[in-house]
Amino acid sequence: MSRLLILIGFSFFFTFLGMMVWTVFTHGNTNDINSLKSLQLIQSIGFFVLPPFALAYLCSSNTFEFLHLDRKINWVDVFLVFLFMVVVIPFINLLGELNHQLVLPKMFAGLEAMMKASEDQAMQLTEKFLTAHTILALGFNIFLIALLPAFGEELFFRSALQGLFSRKMNVKPAVWIAAIIFSAIHFQFYGFVPRMLLGAFFGYLLMWSENLWLPILAHFANNVLAVIFFYLKTNGYKVIDIDTLGIEGTLWLGILSGLLAIVGLFLFQKRFNRKATHL
Repeated sequence: MSRLLILIGFSFFFTFLGMMVWTVFTHGNTNDINSLKSLQLIQSIGFFVLPPFALAYLCSSNTFEFLHLDRKINWVDVFLVFLFMVVVIPFINLLGELNHQLVLPKMFAGLEAMMKASEDQAMQLTEKFLTAHTILALGFNIFLIALLPAFGEELFFRSALQGLFSRKMNVKPAVWIAAIIFSAIHFQFYGFVPRMLLGAFFGYLLMWSENLWLPILAHFANNVLAVIFFYLKTNGYKVIDIDTLGIEGTLWLGILSGLLAIVGLFLFQKRFNRKATHL
């Protein structure tokens, strides 16, 4: 519990410092998209990236080992993880559509309206963040929206948070608790279920491989595909709309994707268990 409190304390401390710096340089301007992007950059580093490293420095003599960043990357694993993330896109879309159709009891009608309004505002802000018309702007979006969150959030939720929970309980409950917190902290109710399941997959990847680079890669693949396809779609390129795969007229694809995802999970577990026996 003390290490968890230290992690949370570091998160608020570094975020507070970052907010002070951001306020000094931007005068707290929330109307300019570049100012908001700089805030996103500072918050990602302050809340997610720096605290796990600070905790590891305090609690271990080997920071990278503590954070599971010391393992070498197997490029076959990299390919399989990226392929898996492409294959599950329709299934994630289907889960998101089903999640979006959930209706709260009438007594929570006010809460539901508030959540929908918050979801709409988040979607509008996300589209502003994703909008890019040059390769340079696309590259910065890939860094800010795909790479940095993948690295920082996996450090925080999988390496640090899941790692701390697994010291007090069985690792599988720790995976799911970290995944639930990971989804809840985004404050987007209508994407809660698919985000939680993605978080659980990232957690199992770390549990099986003991290599944080693989969940980082999986998280990055999920993010970067969205960034690139949004860029192509909004700049006149004729590409498929990956957000509709698995829903509307392609429900069969969402179901097939889900079945392939289940098979893929078993194959991942078998692969990493077999590799562990040969170490």
